[in-house]
Amino acid sequence: MLHTISYVSTSKKLSDFQINELLCISKLKNDDLNITGILMHSDQNFFQIIEGEKKIILNLYQKIEEDLRHFNLIKIFDRPIQIPSFKNFQSSYITVRGKKDHVELQQFLKQEKANNRRSFQNISYLTNKFLGLP
Repeated sequence: MLHTISYVSTSKKLSDFQINELLCISKLKNDDLNITGILMHSDQNFFQIIEGEKKIILNLYQKIEEDLRHFNLIKIFDRPIQIPSFKNFQSSYITVRGKKDHVELQQFLKQEKANNRRSFQNISYLTNKFLGLP
């Protein structure tokens, strides 16, 4: 069974090197575990959507909760899915410059708007903030 979780968190002050190292390690681990999704970092904040096998996703989120680099962790959603939204995007880190840069993110938002109106409002707001859009 496939599952997805989304959250936002604040990180302790990390250097650019530490952020890049964290993102590279996350990418490698997520690829090995067949986890798809998106991870955004902006101004000491992380926004992430992870998708994959339920047991793997729940274990990963538990590790995130225990990670001392995160605080103010807020779970946005936690639910089963039929089809991953980011299946063509292996791993979780991208640098986002604008809405048009990431087709899969836009497709995900479109699906959320149609199927999960309540979470769409939160996700849309957060992605716009991370993208620097009004």
